[in-house]
Amino acid sequence: MAAQTNGQMLIGKMQDMGGRPNMEDTIEVRPLRTALGLPLLVAMVADGIGGNNCGEVASQLAIETVFSEMEKAAVENPEQIPQLLAYALKQANEAVYRAAKADKTKEGMGTTATLVAIHKNKLYLANVGDSRAYLVRDGRVQQLTVDHTWAREMVRLGHLSKEDAAAHPKGEALVRSIGYSERLEIDLGIYPNGDEEERQARTRQGFPLQTNDRLLLCSDGLVKDRYKASGHYVEVDEIGQIIGRHHAEKAAQALVKKAVSRQADDNVSAIVLEMPGSQVAAGLPRGVLVGVAVLLLLLAIGAGALVLLSGRQTVVVVPTAVPPTDIPVVIVPTATAVPELEVSETGADLLLRPGPEGVMWYLADGETQPAKEEAMIHFASNNLLTLANGRTAAADRPNITNLILPAQVQLFLDGEAEVQLTAVQGVQDSAETRVKLENGLLLVQMPEGDATRVVVANSFGDEAWLEEPGLMVVQYQDAPFIFMVACLETAGYCRLTYEDRPYDLVAGQHICFGRGCPVVGAIQPVDVGQYAYLAPGLLVLPTAVPTETETASPTATHTRRPTTPRPGEPTATATNTAVASATADSPAPPPPPDATATNPPPPTLTNTPRPDTTATNTPPPTNTPVPPTNTPQPPTNTPVPPTNTPVPPTNTPQPPTSTPMPPTDTPVPPTNTPVPDIDPAPTETTEPPDE
Repeated sequence: MAAQTNGQMLIGKMQDMGGRPNMEDTIEVRPLRTALGLPLLVAMVADGIGGNNCGEVASQLAIETVFSEMEKAAVENPEQIPQLLAYALKQANEAVYRAAKADKTKEGMGTTATLVAIHKNKLYLANVGDSRAYLVRDGRVQQLTVDHTWAREMVRLGHLSKEDAAAHPKGEALVRSIGYSERLEIDLGIYPNGDEEERQARTRQGFPLQTNDRLLLCSDGLVKDRYKASGHYVEVDEIGQIIGRHHAEKAAQALVKKAVSRQADDNVSAIVLEMPGSQVAAGLPRGVLVGVAVLLLLLAIGAGALVLLSGRQTVVVVPTAVPPTDIPVVIVPTATAVPELEVSETGADLLLRPGPEGVMWYLADGETQPAKEEAMIHFASNNLLTLANGRTAAADRPNITNLILPAQVQLFLDGEAEVQLTAVQGVQDSAETRVKLENGLLLVQMPEGDATRVVVANSFGDEAWLEEPGLMVVQYQDAPFIFMVACLETAGYCRLTYEDRPYDLVAGQHICFGRGCPVVGAIQPVDVGQYAYLAPGLLVLPTAVPTETETASPTATHTRRPTTPRPGEPTATATNTAVASATADSPAPPPPPDATATNPPPPTLTNTPRPDTTATNTPPPTNTPVPPTNTPQPPTNTPVPPTNTPVPPTNTPQPPTSTPMPPTDTPVPPTNTPVPDIDPAPTETTEPPDE
């Protein structure tokens, strides 16, 4: 991945409606100048409250007001930035409150707000509600905000323990929100060390940022507790892994997709800000990127243009000579029907679709069955299914056998491949589907939908697995020894262990171990097209990454989805923008950085000897790929998830009336004279009512 040119900051943002029928989150990030010329990069996430579209109105109005008020402010001293943030949010509170009072249909609407401003690589922060800001530094994820919930307030005041407060029905209810009352208390603290006192946290305004720092602003839909499941939609360690391995655009996209793939029950929004000069953890060398760029340009000359498929929108992009910073791969499914199959604790139904040369199969307690026609197999809890695929007769007629499992997981076996299905997720409470690859090539396709995990192991116990939507190829053979994993497509990672050492691959990468590998133990870019023949129902399209000089680019919109959306299907495109760091003398954002990379590949590893594993430069045997001839179409059997997704409470409740609220701040409007510091003395507060 390319590093930014000095002075450049990358911005990524992404949204999805998740389990909600409409989008009530609003996000914005852009550079601006105050009326007296103070340059700032400002980002804000607002999570609307109220339902019936009122939350959407509140969050949009709040963001519009904040950015407008900051641009009109007569402020030029950076020391006044915290007061400026507080003033802008209080003006937003007044605007939302007045709008709700003027229209009875909007009564009770409100929004959270997490607002940051960056000036000369220093961070200023203001927060109201439970949207969050995180700092990712040196692999460590630090939450910089605190949630203004009933549970935290009861713990802070000493009325309840953390455990009792978390278990309380009102635990997640908000005690601070924009628009509910004429008075608003704004948190101006930065909390890198945890939930300390707010007065102490305020002293950290102007928090210094450094190279390789990333900031994440998100709505609670990204990180809240999973509904009827353990853990969170995106765990803290996953935030660090994803942001550390991707630049801003792909990081924002991958975070949101991960939450949606786990059936997030709320809108999901994320903004990622990446400091100038930052590197990602797993980069590609410059020579590889240039070679890929040349290949893409040659394809473009022949085709006229490359087509980007983004959700349900098609955008024609004319690429420039600038090498792309990523190598995205669009996997377009055809109309081939993939049925939903039954699964229970006692067994699962499997659908076998043999290739033209057929396949031999048998269960542990049955006789060998030859099959050249489609067959239904019942995999019982005590079974072991063995498949021995027929030989590929000719290069233009590959014998690809397709095994369809529950949750529409598919396995594609190359000619002469042999596998054993040892476990199916859900049968006998198995938490995963397990496949033992005895020989050959196997492609695993995992669709978007319910959380699923497929593990492929070889005879030595090495494993590769996929646990989010994507495509992964695994190759194994004894002589010469080869264990190869190729990650063709995923928003997250294809993971593997070899001799108990873990590796993570992103889309477009592969790694190989053994004598038959051209390069042993190093993560390398993969030619995705060479594996297209493995899945005749799939078409693999390499795509160009949009740049600032393209003639057309996707436009991010809040596209509405049906009331029962398919998990994992994004409704808005991610954006990646390079902007200048806010400095006193920066007149305007400079052009985007040169997308080149200098990161070398990981060093070659020395492996423990296995049968015939001496590394040579002999390439492994491959089959001649035969691209599919059918025209790609969207799938006709899109699964619809359950519609009983709970909607979190939308009204802003209050803590017990006997509990004093924390002190509020008096708004300080910007003037032509310096804005005085906010008076920390407590003032009268208005408590929001019960939910």
